[in-house]
Amino acid sequence: MPITVATFNIHDAVGTDGVRDIARIARAIEETSADVVALQEVSGPGGVKGTRPDLFAVLSRSFGGYAVEGAALLDPERRYGNLLLSKWPVIDQRVADLTYGSREPRTAIVATLASPAGPLRIIASHFGLKLGERWRQAGTIGGLVGTERALPTIVLGDFNDWLPFSPAVRRLCRALDLLPGPFKRVPTFPSRLPLLALDRILTNGLIIPRTLEV
Repeated sequence: MPITVATFNIHDAVGTDGVRDIARIARAIEETSADVVALQEVSGPGGVKGTRPDLFAVLSRSFGGYAVEGAALLDPERRYGNLLLSKWPVIDQRVADLTYGSREPRTAIVATLASPAGPLRIIASHFGLKLGERWRQAGTIGGLVGTERALPTIVLGDFNDWLPFSPAVRRLCRALDLLPGPFKRVPTFPSRLPLLALDRILTNGLIIPRTLEV
């Protein structure tokens, strides 16, 4: 059964023109026709409701289906982090803390979806900026689900990693039996003239990648 997935760092819905436009982000997501979408740098109001728009809620409603919120930063004024959108029901979900030391808080969403072809595991994350930080975050994800290898698995998100032989990617692939696939290190950043492959989609051997678009 064909499955379409997408990963998108929405930068708090602020485009390259410096304008925050939630409707534009929603249209871009819709244009992918994806069954599963991993979003990074999503924000919303925290415990105290204010004027900040709730991108988690707005984008979830716009997409339809099901959503898993994975906020990494949560305080009275703001919550901020990852959002997983799915056309299919969520069987199981958890949000893993990937924060390393005093670095910016990070999380990974680990969810099992009830796809028409059967259970599908999705791991969506936004890795850190430092090489050692990313290496440890890959190890944490591997430790969480490394013993559960029977499920078709897709790991996707903003890896913040452009290295051709990334230690973090290699560690993640070893832990989860993932495959780099036929489409390796496709540049995605900056969006105007992509030079660096910051965003990645990895699968295990139970999924066969067919096409890739940026």
